[in-house]
Amino acid sequence: MERLLITGANGFLGSRAAAYFSALAGWQTLAAGRREMDLTDPAAVERVFREFRPTRVLHTAAVSDVGACAADPAGSGRINVDGTRLVARACGKAGARLVFCSSDQVYLGRPGRENGGPYREEESCAPAQPYGRQKLAAEALCAALAPGAVCLRLTWLYDPRPYPCRRGDLAQALRRMAEQGQTAEFSAADRRGVTDVRELLASLPAAFGLPGGVWNWGSPNEAGLSVYELARRGLAALGADPALARPKDLPPRELRMDPARARAAGVRFADAADALARALQEP
Repeated sequence: MERLLITGANGFLGSRAAAYFSALAGWQTLAAGRREMDLTDPAAVERVFREFRPTRVLHTAAVSDVGACAADPAGSGRINVDGTRLVARACGKAGARLVFCSSDQVYLGRPGRENGGPYREEESCAPAQPYGRQKLAAEALCAALAPGAVCLRLTWLYDPRPYPCRRGDLAQALRRMAEQGQTAEFSAADRRGVTDVRELLASLPAAFGLPGGVWNWGSPNEAGLSVYELARRGLAALGADPALARPKDLPPRELRMDPARARAAGVRFADAADALARALQEP
């Protein structure tokens, strides 16, 4: 039986991963939040590894609010970089296989790639924002300290099922707009993938069997739709007026990722627009 440690147990992905793996046969799961394992405390990390003795680690814990990272890069870096260093080093010592949840934000900011098509893993990265820089630094630490670590560069995740959420979940934002007739602005020049978290969860067991390195992981946006266009399609799927979504004039951003490597490994994600529409049409 695999002994799986999940960090970030109170976060969007960590909480869902804990429920998912707890229901799978062959996995003994410990979901650790800050109370159980403070990532700024080396002794706390060492204690959890010593007592639980994980064979697999899913590292989801992070300060993932891009604005919060920009406002306090030192504070977020203590979690996103220094905390990852502690987890990766502990995995290396314990021989535990590490899957680290990185982000498509590592690609954002490379000059000349504002409209250049989906990114591949082998491209060089020069993220412009602190969050992307921290995730890229954390990837390097995982590779150096936890041999064979798998770094999944995730897209923007959403959960179509009702749950209390902050503003960042696209599906929940569109549901509120449809139900209340609200309008909202979405970038007309921001192109990225969005992924149903349930599809992401179903892919995670396979991720532990991948060769180490970085992997683009999530729904592709084959048509190159902007977030504004995705929002309009989502509203239409809900039976609402697509005009509730209004275009916001922002500089172009290319965050689409090429999933060819994942496909070659046998992992396929549904196209972002199709998956979003199907998810929103569920009762």
